[in-house]
This record gives sequence, structure tokens and C-alpha cells, in this order.
Amino acid sequence: MSKKKKAWLGTSTVLAFSMLASACSGGNGNNAASGSPSASATATSSASASASPTASASASAIDTSEHVKLKMVLVGPKAPDTDEVYAEVNKILTEKINAELEVRFLDWGEMNQKYPLLFAANEDFDMAFTSSWAFYNPTARKDGFLELTEDLLKTYAPNTWANQDPVGWDQAKIDGKIYMVPQDAFESGSAVAMVRGDLREKYNIPELKTQADFVNYVKTIAKNEKGIVAYNGPPTTLNGSGSALLFLDLEKRWVHGSAPLVYDMNSESPQLINYLEDPASLAKIDTMYDMAQAGVWPKDAIVAKTDWHAAFKEGKMAADAGNILTASATMEAMNLAHPEWKVEVYDLSPDAKRFQDPLINNGVGIHATSKHPERALMALDLLRYDRELFELTTYGIKGKHWEPVGEDRYKVLPGSTGYTPDGVCPWGWRTELVRTLDGPAGDLLQSFYKKWKENNIIHSPLETFALDDANIKNELAALANVQKTYLLPIYFGLVKPSEGIPEVIEKMKQAGLDKVQAEMQKQLDAYVASHKA
Repeated sequence: MSKKKKAWLGTSTVLAFSMLASACSGGNGNNAASGSPSASATATSSASASASPTASASASAIDTSEHVKLKMVLVGPKAPDTDEVYAEVNKILTEKINAELEVRFLDWGEMNQKYPLLFAANEDFDMAFTSSWAFYNPTARKDGFLELTEDLLKTYAPNTWANQDPVGWDQAKIDGKIYMVPQDAFESGSAVAMVRGDLREKYNIPELKTQADFVNYVKTIAKNEKGIVAYNGPPTTLNGSGSALLFLDLEKRWVHGSAPLVYDMNSESPQLINYLEDPASLAKIDTMYDMAQAGVWPKDAIVAKTDWHAAFKEGKMAADAGNILTASATMEAMNLAHPEWKVEVYDLSPDAKRFQDPLINNGVGIHATSKHPERALMALDLLRYDRELFELTTYGIKGKHWEPVGEDRYKVLPGSTGYTPDGVCPWGWRTELVRTLDGPAGDLLQSFYKKWKENNIIHSPLETFALDDANIKNELAALANVQKTYLLPIYFGLVKPSEGIPEVIEKMKQAGLDKVQAEMQKQLDAYVASHKA
């Protein structure tokens, strides 16, 4: 099978509000996921990829007589029914390649600390979720991931080699070598707002069109609704995307989450500026201070361990944020359980240009010291292209968590509270087998993506730029500490911006901000020049 020649809109959508985002989403949430990051988010629902893998001649001769247990690290919270789902996954993997998966989850609150330690301590595992926003570049540069050669991929992941958009391989290269298998589906991680339509109507608030409308909504709820959190405030982790994205100027791009340096994505020769010295950015920080004073989020939100996404789903919070895929799934699940809440989703920057996420926004890397790297690649190949495995890991158990609608859509079932479809970190093996949610929520997702593709997505030489931090690691670490110590409290409204920002800027100068800016600008200039040649 020859490689697909796709037209790709590719980019780097690590949308962030200061250091608090080097993306999302996802994750979860932010990043993720908020998933996404991710907290992590995709669109196109073409089911054109093969429903089951077709092993190459070399792969068919692979010795799988030894049963192996593959340890896989994923990000985000572990869903209640995860063990049940992966028990079914392991039945299939055992039959096909005589292997099973043992899955470990790093929750969003612990990911930043524990993910690097997995590799630093050389823990025993075989593969891990990774991405442009989740440690791919630094982990690969420290030899944490196995180099994936053409021979390895052709032999042990033949379907991946045959179907993966070549752009993904190009994006995954670090110093000319590949250390990740990237996803292979369209995504845009731009954050959208989710609100309770019943509460909006209760207080005669018009439908939300702008960031100011959203601020009015949450301040109104904070003033009038007791016993419910209006909004959870900024994320507390360096890689969090989440709520603060709602106040981001989407056309200003961060190079690295630890430094408050942005450039205009519309510029052909982008120049870095410090957003803490930009009047428009400072006005948004003032807005967040006003929200905090109005009681929009709890005073202890900066240290809270609350799962705010769960709080919104449970009716304990009046607004949430996430990428559009996460938002549409949340809307579907909540409207199913509580249709009286009338969940609504809004793009608060409808006219802003934005990048499409790079394909390395989600992916899987093989641990450099994996005891079974070949079998891990075989398992990953199956997760990507065996329809039954893809749908199990992505949507859960058919008939309990979800049910198919036709060839390319799905319906969420009440049991999805135990395993949220597309919410349990299957993003690292996303391909065109992905389905679209059926009904209003799925239609909403498609309408958002259609509009963004037609009117908002733009291209830039910097779409796939990745910073080489080798010469400024110490300075970036120092800057991250300054932001956590001095800037994060300002975001949460604990310090008045006009009083705190000057100190932050001075501390950053002392931490090496000028050196970092010079190095980043040099790399940006060189990257743009190389793509103009």
C-alpha cells in the first residue's frame, strides 16, 4: 500500500495564556483534555483507513510465541471502567500478537512533575503518550525515546508506515531522526467555552459572542447563584491550557510556555515581544483580577485539587472550557443526563485566525529501554488501524458506553460516565477511523471545524517550529519558577496586576529573559529563512 498524499493544513496550536499553556488541551485539558489536554481534539470522521491491519511479509514471520505484558503510560484521569475496557482490548491483542497492555495514567495535576521522572529514573515501561505539548522534544533529545527507523516501522508497524501522512514524520524529526508515531487526523485545539444555557436564560443574558460576554455570564452567576462555582479560573500547571485560553489573543503565539514572549502569527518576519509589556495583554490580566474579586472562582483555586471538568459535568460549576471535540462530547453527555441544563458551546474569538494542530500534537513514543520495543510497535499499529481495538480504546464498550450510528458516527450511552468516549487518552493513536458524535453535539463539532477550515485556519513557516532549548535550559527553568512564584498569583487575583507585574518583569530579567529572547529570535529568524529558500 502506498503512502497517502494528503493536503495538510498543518501547524502548531500550542495555544496558551502565558506560561500556563504550551498547549493543550487537551489535554485536557487542558489540556486536555482536557483533554486535551489535551487534554486533545480531532475532527474528520472519514473511515477510509483499513478496518483491520494487513501485515507485511516480514511482519507475518515475526516470532510472537512468548506472551508479553506491555506497559503503557497515558495522561489524564483514569476512568472508572478503564480496567474493564482494557480487559477486552487484551483479549484481542493476545489473539493477534500474544501481548497485553498494562496502562498507567498520570493525572493532569501530576503530569508535569512525574512524566520527566519516568525517564530520568529509567522506570520499566514500553511506551508513552507524547506530543508537542507533552515533553516530546526534551524527552527525545535526552534519549528517552527509541529512534524509529524506516526498517523498524515497515517491519513492525506496516499499516502505520503505509498510511501515515508524510508530513507527520517530518514534524516528528529531531535532528533528522524520528522518535514518535504521530496521530493522523485533523485537529484544531482552539479552546471554546461551555456554559449552562438554563442559567444564562434565567438571568436574561444574551447568547455569548465575545470574551466580554463570557465574563458577564460568570460574574452574574457568581453574584446570584450560591452553592455553585461560576468558573475555575486559570490552570495551575505550566502545560495547562484550559480556561485561560478564553482570554488569549489567538493571533499571538508563544514559543515556550516558560517565557512570556509572543509573536504575531500573521507576520512574515515575526518579532518577539514581551506580552507583560503589551497593553492589550495587561488589560486581559486586569479582567481576570476583576473576575477573582467578583468571586468567580474560589479563593483557594490556585491550590485546589478539584477536577473542574468533572465539577462542570456534575452541575457544580457553571462554565468550563476545552477543545471543540471535548466540548461536544461533554455537551452530549450532560444533555443526556440533565437536558434541563441546556449546555451551550461558544467560540469567543470567532474572527481570530488560528493554526491547525501539528500531527505531533498527539502521538506515542517507545521507551528507549523498552524490553519489547518491536511488540510495542505491533500493538500500536493495531490500536491505530484495527477497527475493533481503535473503537474499544477510543469509545469504550459497545452497547455500554457508546453505540455506532452508521459507518462514521456514534452515540453516547448513559454508561459513558464510566468511560467517556474519546476522553480516556486514546489521542496518541488517532487516525481516520475516528467517528463523529451523532446528533446536535456532533453537528456542532462539524460546523465549528467547517467554519474554521474555511475562514480561520492560516499557514505560516512557523507552523511546525520547535524550539531547541539546549543553550537556554537553565534560564527557562528559572523563568518557569518566576512565573509560578510571582505571576500565577496575579492570574488568580491574589495580587493586583499593576502592583505585581513590574516585579515579575524585573525577576524575569534577573532570570535571563534577555538571553532567552535573543536565542528564540535567532532560531525563529533562521527557521523562517530556511523555509523561504
